[in-house]
Amino acid sequence: MIVLNSRLKSLIKEILSHKVPVTSEYLAKVLGVTSRTIRNDVLTINLELKKIGVQIEANRGVGYFIDPTLGQPVTEIIEELFMLQEEEQGNVPVLPEERVLYILKSIIMAEDFIATEQIANELFVSKSTVDNDLKQVEKLLEKYDLTLYKKQNYGIKLIGNEMNIRFCFSESLANMRNEQAQLENEIISDVNVEVIKTITKKHLEELPFCMAELQLNNLVTHIAIAIQRIKKGKNIEVGTIELDQIETQEEYVIANRIVTSLEETFSIKIPEGEIAYIAIHLLGAKHFEDKNLQEVDFAGKVGERHYQLVVDILSEINRVYHIDLREDRELIYGLGVHLRSAMNRLKYRMNLRNPMLKEIKNHYPFSFELGILASEIIQKNSRLIVNEDEIGYIAIHLEAAVERMKNKKRREVRRVAIVCASGLGTAKLLAASIESKFPGIDIVGTYPFYSIKNIKNDAADLILSTIPVKEEGPIPLLHINTMLTDQDVEKVKEHISSKYLNEDKNKSLKKLQNLFNEDLFFTEIDKKNPKDIIKSLTTILNIKGFVDDSFQQSVLEREEISPTAIGNLVAIPHPLKPNALGSCIGIGILKKPIKWGENSVQLVFLLALNEKDKEEFSHLFNHLWQLVQNKKLVYELCSKENFADFMSQFYSTK
Repeated sequence: MIVLNSRLKSLIKEILSHKVPVTSEYLAKVLGVTSRTIRNDVLTINLELKKIGVQIEANRGVGYFIDPTLGQPVTEIIEELFMLQEEEQGNVPVLPEERVLYILKSIIMAEDFIATEQIANELFVSKSTVDNDLKQVEKLLEKYDLTLYKKQNYGIKLIGNEMNIRFCFSESLANMRNEQAQLENEIISDVNVEVIKTITKKHLEELPFCMAELQLNNLVTHIAIAIQRIKKGKNIEVGTIELDQIETQEEYVIANRIVTSLEETFSIKIPEGEIAYIAIHLLGAKHFEDKNLQEVDFAGKVGERHYQLVVDILSEINRVYHIDLREDRELIYGLGVHLRSAMNRLKYRMNLRNPMLKEIKNHYPFSFELGILASEIIQKNSRLIVNEDEIGYIAIHLEAAVERMKNKKRREVRRVAIVCASGLGTAKLLAASIESKFPGIDIVGTYPFYSIKNIKNDAADLILSTIPVKEEGPIPLLHINTMLTDQDVEKVKEHISSKYLNEDKNKSLKKLQNLFNEDLFFTEIDKKNPKDIIKSLTTILNIKGFVDDSFQQSVLEREEISPTAIGNLVAIPHPLKPNALGSCIGIGILKKPIKWGENSVQLVFLLALNEKDKEEFSHLFNHLWQLVQNKKLVYELCSKENFADFMSQFYSTK
């Protein structure tokens, strides 16, 4: 059997994602290799596809494709074939970022020193390659105040606080492929996870809120890791956590009860410091609360500090973008509840991985920008650095509010219940998305998965669930994705009759067209670093009088928070807030694609809007974003050498 590495899998995914043939030149740019490599990789993949009687076909001058008449079933078979291979081959890391995570996991799991030669043998690479990868490992460890101690003839050993080691441990596992299989087979194979989950759920029922299913599983994982570490004598010392700040919390009492039950079940003695460790996980967990908000005392329920933080965030959004969400009670409560737990996560550097981050950035780019604005307010008020994952969760709450604002006048009665495992914010966003697509319905409630049986027959006509349900109930149920897809819309369409919205994009298109300027069009840019490209383009905008001296720094600060590469070879750098002297879009085409965050980029749109156009920002930003999702269009744009040809191509696909 031929081992398919990550590049080969990325190649087949890229070909499958196109409904039309795609050239080797385009594929080479996306994957960062030569056209010759693409041709060789296609031959390799075809050896595997031969098993199911399918081939990647090549049409000279047109590109590679898989016969579209074969339909979705063949696509699913191909995906299944590669997924099975991944399971059978044990996932030997191939790409540098995969090796880094593997090495990090190996170092954390090691009882003592681990030799770099051993790691090199496991990865089938040279010792010098491992030494190079270790530089990246050390950068990751720095985030948790952890270091590597190197001793000649012994190897390397992890040095640092046990709680930080566990947070780093959990983070590295979360970023690995086949996380659950890795977790069960290598780390906690002798710990009964289901028993831990049963004990934890039992005691969590005593809390005045429900925990989202994903966060419950995350908590159980942390407890399992803790038990495994305790068995090896790796305990969290009393004094590591500031007990006086959490001992009076309900979560600490529940953590104490969970620990008592765990001690009895697993016949181990769990040190006092571990109680605080579980308590801060409960304090940092995303809660699922859906209440009648008319009589809720927000400050009393989420805390005065968190309530004021929400007020400050919404005031800033209104000031910067003239979007007034300050009266949205669902947003105030939902975001307040989220921040109550998020602030604890940020304080203890508990990175709650956001599995939907990429989809959030792709589907809701403007709301992600609002999330970044919110993160600035949080940092200013608390001096806590907000990471991309948390910004994504905040963006979900804000997107739901923006959708509610749009849908406010579109009400008819059609009762639908939403069931979601990811938490209140995600459930609210899904509800708002459904309402946006089907304005004639009435969302009667959002529920965690385990409350599905509590939905009464007379309360809803239809249940939309993000989790598959095998048992049929009295209320019709449809399984949909957390991020609503076109297929989901069609599926729901069969059950709900309503008028659909067709937004007029002509206004945004006209406005967008006016922002392009031949004097701001540049090709053959030969720079390898995103920061250098941004400096170069912003300097030109400054010389030509479109922006002042502060513009460049604002764009660089925005880039530092989260890379503005959006995939498909495109980046849209822009400042934290609309602060240009004159609105414009600078265009830069690079000689060759470069690494920009986690993506390859060859086409750069530098977006600059001034104060008077800030209300148009969301429409312009989203419209530009949608246009450059067209893979064929972007490939053609990258080949244009003059402004007229570029603009003609740009507007050929509306």
